[in-house]
Amino acid sequence: MAVALTGQTMAAPINDDEQPEQFMQEEIVPVTVTYLDNVYSNGGWDANWFITVQGGMSAFLGKPVGHGDFFDRTKPLLNISAGKWITPTVAVRASFQGFQLTDAFMEARKYQNLHADLMYNITNAMREDYEMLNKWDLIPYFGIGLVHNSYNGAKPFGMTLGIAGRYRLTDRLHLTGEISNTFTSKAFDGWGENKIFGDNLAQASIGLTYTIGKNGWKRVVDPKPYMFQNDQLMSQLENANSKIHKLNVQKAKDAASLAEMRKILEIEGLLDKYDLSIPEGEVKKYPKNNYSGLNSLRARLRGKNWNEDDGIHPRLAQTDKVYEPAAWNAADTTKLDPKEYFRLMKDGKIFVGTPVFFFFRLGTTDLNEKAQIINVREIASVIKRYGLSARVVGAADSQTGSAYTNEKLSQKRARYIADLLKKQGVPEDRMELQYRGGINSYIPMHGNRNTCILLYFK
Repeated sequence: MAVALTGQTMAAPINDDEQPEQFMQEEIVPVTVTYLDNVYSNGGWDANWFITVQGGMSAFLGKPVGHGDFFDRTKPLLNISAGKWITPTVAVRASFQGFQLTDAFMEARKYQNLHADLMYNITNAMREDYEMLNKWDLIPYFGIGLVHNSYNGAKPFGMTLGIAGRYRLTDRLHLTGEISNTFTSKAFDGWGENKIFGDNLAQASIGLTYTIGKNGWKRVVDPKPYMFQNDQLMSQLENANSKIHKLNVQKAKDAASLAEMRKILEIEGLLDKYDLSIPEGEVKKYPKNNYSGLNSLRARLRGKNWNEDDGIHPRLAQTDKVYEPAAWNAADTTKLDPKEYFRLMKDGKIFVGTPVFFFFRLGTTDLNEKAQIINVREIASVIKRYGLSARVVGAADSQTGSAYTNEKLSQKRARYIADLLKKQGVPEDRMELQYRGGINSYIPMHGNRNTCILLYFK
């Protein structure tokens, strides 16, 4: 009955280095960054601000015209403005223009022209890529504001039309020039009707513009591929959660079945045979090396049994046959005389001392106890000091995994221990690797997940 229950409860062996099929998911293809066509980021509120300071000349052209020509009406001009580029082609700014003008009576008057401008970069409008700054820019603009002079104190409405050009000296500094005309009412100079445009202020100036804050433009990433990938990930997460729930339900059922099987095996006295005697939740204890093999080996090597003449052992070539340790051939109970035992070791026909085992976790090359690495350092010290060689034999548990998987795993485990010896200074030509594949030589079952080191003379 116990055997029947065992067959029903235990699932098919899982290969040590295979993953359960239920966790296989659809492959997620990495997203290639793409950008929206002709869409650029302005870098935020603190990007692409600018300040312009210019000097030049202005001329008042009003009605009545009065005496004097155009040059008689020309006065110095100060032009200061500050603004921000909202897009690569559109900007807004506030401008101040002033100093003096000459009216129809050829008298000098102070004036101030304050206006807000909407600017349009024609050069950028003809481009598709704004990541590189232009060398030249042509920028017409339109503004509205108030114009004040010292003649009558009036502040009539003014409308400004102009065009600006700029040349990039550095990424932040431009050489700029402007030509503009401000239209205002005929009453601006004290003559004419207040509601009809007729007076004009013509201005020309040149100066520098400096960019403040972040400078330039960056393309905007297309979010659609990321949205699609997110939908894929959310779908896979939902499927994974569903599978985890099913696995948890199955795990609970298996635990209940195992508990019932343990009760039956306990009644029939078969717990030890099936390695189920350890209660659930307790840590299984693996066989440990007590270093007795290494200690006895050092004691013998310190003696003079190897060579009666000089106490130094010879370097012997490997014989055709090397006997396996008694743990692998339990039927061999032959007792050897100590002198015969030393002779066989000296001739390389049997291994020196006892094998030293290293035990691994199921399906891995991870030692179940990190302290076992101490054995590696001790063994390496003996090999280097006394000129020994090492046979490193890997093995896997035949009760889990296929023959092919266990063969590969035993090779990996032997290579892992050999690499540790190599790091401790043991030359590769003093190591021989062997692989046993899946075995069932030791009790408890997990004792078969091992690699052992056997020392001999070569």
